[in-house]
Amino acid sequence: MVRRRFDLLTEVLGPDRARATGWTLGRLLQTSLWDIDDGKTALAPSSVAVAKSLLNR
Repeated sequence: MVRRRFDLLTEVLGPDRARATGWTLGRLLQTSLWDIDDGKTALAPSSVAVAKSLLNR
């Protein structure tokens, strides 16, 4: 479902998919670093799912 929504988003809005993928992965990394700073010791399952979906293209 993540990949489908991502594809729809990039198709409708028109950004380069590689650039949109990089931006999304960067935001996931930033969010994960904030979580670590807040004391969390595991990655959010939703972040892992999105990253895996985008990296397995």
